[in-house]
Amino acid sequence: MSLTTIHAGLAQTGTFFMIALGVWAILLRLRSRPLDGAWYGGAAVGEILMIAQFAIGWILYGQGLGGNLPRAFVHILYGAVAVITLPAAYAYLSKLEDENVKSILFAIVCFFLMEVVIRARVVAIV
Repeated sequence: MSLTTIHAGLAQTGTFFMIALGVWAILLRLRSRPLDGAWYGGAAVGEILMIAQFAIGWILYGQGLGGNLPRAFVHILYGAVAVITLPAAYAYLSKLEDENVKSILFAIVCFFLMEVVIRARVVAIV
């Protein structure tokens, strides 16, 4: 299995994982429950997934495969956004007192990350 295949598989996994986290946050909101340790643990796993994806992307870029991408710089920017979004959201949203608002905003962040990963994949193939 090549690193390119792993990189593509992690992108698909990241997309589905962020959808699952977003839906989970919405379900917690609908049940009027705050985001719990299990959800934050899932978010940590999602962040590790994004970091692994970014690291493998840099390895591939270092091997010279970035020249094959039509817009490599944009693809790398999407990767950087994917890595910094969850920690930045946590730093800002953890200060909110209203758990209902926090759940909805984290769901929006997860769906945003889903779209960032999808967009990075589209940029890589066009």
